[in-house]
Amino acid sequence: MKKLIYITLAAFLIVNTACDKDYLDVQAPSSVDDDFVFASTDEAQKVLASMYDLWHDLDKRLFYETESVGSDSECHPENYASQGRHIPEGLFATEFNINDGNSSGTWKECYTIINRCNIMIEALEENEDYQESVSSGKTNDWTQLYGETLAARATAYKLLVRYFGDVPYFDYAIRTTEQTDSLGSSSRDIIYESEIAALKAAVPYMYRLGENGVTAERFSGTYVDALIGRLAFDAAGYQLRRTDFDYGNVTFDQIGKENDTWKAKYVRRSDWQSMMAIAKEHYLKVVNNPGSAYLIESDERGEAFDNPFQRNFQYLMDLQVSPESLFECGYTRGQNSDFPYSWGRPSGGGGKNAYPCKNYGQGRIYASYYYGDFIEGDKRRDVTACVTANSGAASERLINFTPGSREKGGLAQNKLDESRFASPYTTKQRNSGCNWQQLRMADVMLDLAYASAATGDDATAKTYLKKVRSRAFSAADQAEKVDGYINPLSGQALLDAIAFERKLELGGEGKTRWDMTLYGTMPERIKALRDRQIEMVEGLKANGYYTFPTTGMTISNYIWTKYVKMSDIDESLPLLTTQTPEGITTDDPRYPVLVPGWRGTSDLWTDYISTLPSDSVNIAIRGLYEYIDPNGPVAAALEAEGYEKSDWGSNIVANEGQYTTDIFKGYPDAYYFAGEPPRYMRAVPYETLAQSNGLITQGYGHASE
Repeated sequence: MKKLIYITLAAFLIVNTACDKDYLDVQAPSSVDDDFVFASTDEAQKVLASMYDLWHDLDKRLFYETESVGSDSECHPENYASQGRHIPEGLFATEFNINDGNSSGTWKECYTIINRCNIMIEALEENEDYQESVSSGKTNDWTQLYGETLAARATAYKLLVRYFGDVPYFDYAIRTTEQTDSLGSSSRDIIYESEIAALKAAVPYMYRLGENGVTAERFSGTYVDALIGRLAFDAAGYQLRRTDFDYGNVTFDQIGKENDTWKAKYVRRSDWQSMMAIAKEHYLKVVNNPGSAYLIESDERGEAFDNPFQRNFQYLMDLQVSPESLFECGYTRGQNSDFPYSWGRPSGGGGKNAYPCKNYGQGRIYASYYYGDFIEGDKRRDVTACVTANSGAASERLINFTPGSREKGGLAQNKLDESRFASPYTTKQRNSGCNWQQLRMADVMLDLAYASAATGDDATAKTYLKKVRSRAFSAADQAEKVDGYINPLSGQALLDAIAFERKLELGGEGKTRWDMTLYGTMPERIKALRDRQIEMVEGLKANGYYTFPTTGMTISNYIWTKYVKMSDIDESLPLLTTQTPEGITTDDPRYPVLVPGWRGTSDLWTDYISTLPSDSVNIAIRGLYEYIDPNGPVAAALEAEGYEKSDWGSNIVANEGQYTTDIFKGYPDAYYFAGEPPRYMRAVPYETLAQSNGLITQGYGHASE
């Protein structure tokens, strides 16, 4: 779906001169190109386009390996022992290869982008047109390009700090090996503060979203204010820090104890509130001056849809930039992409010419999150998680909790669904053209709410918490489930409610793991997740069902399913369902196919469906949220109607370890009770350590070779 207007120059940064001993893996373009590249803003934009092309893979590796599958809402589909990547995701129950390709690849790509940005920044700062623009206080294409480049660099540093902690920092172009000979790791505080200062100076001279043709597929001034907020928020939060590293005059508030083996502690800066105030200031600038971006609060598609939350994701599936987006990584149809292949509704189709093609389904959803966190009426639940997969032959297939992939592996993500594309692409897997929405307005508003509450401004916090939560509920539910829920909150209860709202709002988007870390709640949330999953399994084993106390939702060992023709139930029903009608009950003949909502198969595939040997397209489901005694009269009546008893929670019980003791295996209950810090940081790659002249050392207990 990439709509970047740039055309990358073949003669430009593609021609690189890599240093023979470049332990940061930065790649420097030939310095003779600099004058040519920046002769005009058009040429400079082509240079910047090559950076955006690199962005397609930036962070995708570690996002895939840890962020999207390692929280108290998100998990992986395979057996723990089947994939080495589950070791870092689960906080290192055993040691892990420090040269893991996903980790070293992320390191290399971040520093490649950083150095390319530094070369651009130096050239722009020497450009007379840029200098004149700044001195006269003008915002134009030169100042926009400068800010865009700074934003790319700062975002890359943000990722490096998240994954590796204290890393080498340089804000100048590296063209020779000698420049790295004395370069060691810098405190993350220096990195955060330096990048925030640079962005603050640049953002007044950038276009807001929608100005001068700048869309959410580029870094706008709107995005940069959000980035400043994010960097400051990260700097204020709890993180794992080394005890064998010099942080200068920065002091810390600590949770739990220091780990002498890993030489690490779980802390935040003692002056965290000053950084949180910066976060609040710049998040307010986003919501008060967003340009063309806005929170989608209504659904123009009509009563059958009535879900503004889902509307945001439908823009992506329509291959359009969402108005809620502050930044989307742009993809072109036919270009290799993991959206929705890894982070969408799974499909059992083949690699080519299927309906739809294979979708692996790397990102999964815990049953305790689906059943135990979303209260009745929350429109986000069915959009966030799916109970049926695509068969790959234009029909539904029941999700299976047996570890695996495609329809196996447990509840999957549903924010993206190839059946729901305006023009489904059935030619080849991983080529949908769907953008990666990396930052949206609801994310910023909830961060703003948290920063406001943390600095004592409950009124602002409640304002933005309400804005996000309101669109998840019908008008009839507002008084009880929005106002009645939020109005009494204050202090820590308000902070906890905002954190929980982010979990509900952003499930499956890979944001929750980092939230858990920054809030200082990772240990307790890991323990609570494991306890809830164990209680669920014990209930399923003892009674055949378990009812979650907060939501009243029941998961059972068995549910009853059958294939049906939608037209036999109601001629007006589409094959691809939308929002479940309010107040629908089990005695409504439409209930089994409309509950849960947002499933089915594409109505655009009816010609293909007509060629199938049967019309087994849509699945009717009973017992998904209620216990039906397998030996009772309701079960007998359903089976008389053609329903079959299908394994559901029973497959969780059969794979108990996968859903209980294997969760965050590197942080057992004993660690929680002992106050141990969570060990989530990645290892610095060996090549960097080996060629750094001893200036960069390994931390957090990872091996050095």
